[in-house]
Amino acid sequence: MRFCSRCGREEGEIPIIRHLCIHCYLDYHRGGLLPPSIELIACPSCGSYRVGDRWIHPGDFGYDERIIIAYILENSMKIPEDVRKAEIEDLRVLRTEYGEIIECRVALSIGDKAYRIYKSVRLSRERRLCPQCHKIRGKGYEAIVQIRGFPSMGEELKRKIEGFLESLPEILRGSIAEVESLREGIDLKVVSKHAAQGIANMVRREYGGSIKTSEEGEMRRRGSRLVIRVRIADLREGEYIRIGGSPYIVARVAEDGITLIDRNGKRISVSREELLRE
Repeated sequence: MRFCSRCGREEGEIPIIRHLCIHCYLDYHRGGLLPPSIELIACPSCGSYRVGDRWIHPGDFGYDERIIIAYILENSMKIPEDVRKAEIEDLRVLRTEYGEIIECRVALSIGDKAYRIYKSVRLSRERRLCPQCHKIRGKGYEAIVQIRGFPSMGEELKRKIEGFLESLPEILRGSIAEVESLREGIDLKVVSKHAAQGIANMVRREYGGSIKTSEEGEMRRRGSRLVIRVRIADLREGEYIRIGGSPYIVARVAEDGITLIDRNGKRISVSREELLRE
């Protein structure tokens, strides 16, 4: 019969793994399972956390930083080969006179049995601006989204769009470096081209319209700046407009299309997409 080389218990009383009883085995591996300390890097501006080479907004994990801490810990584990599965089952962060401590409960699966061990890990914190907020602080931006009405943008539509922009997902809303309300519409200065394209597409899905993109003429050190123009039909019945130099009266505005009257009194039906292509 085998026995534990550390405490002398026999195998009949308790499972033996690699010459150690399960208690001694867990105690032996407890120290190396998790690192003695981890560093949590957070952006002081938007609250995002750095995980590897990515920055994750706290809203993506319910504003509970324990989820990020658990993720970092689980990815730092050194799991013995006899352990089939190991995961952080629970944790809490405590403040002590020596700093912050993470108290963890780790669930282990060995064979068909489940075990738990408890481990304390030191927590250090660093405040560092994420790349997105660093750009915003420096007023750097890669793209401009120009939102315009056709033939012009009324105050009602402008207020609706401003409200819609406030409801954007945090990752997009946080990428807007500056919002400029102009007589002809709204300009957004956006820190990344990818975010600008996402914002423009969401505005178009909400209000219809067309999108045109171009590169700003002035070349900068890091390349040209993307300009995205979103045009939204903002018409009222009885309004006088010009399309391609020809005058029309707006006779009807509906979801399924727009009816115009030309100078000869002829009625013409066009879709919003056709109108904005002019």
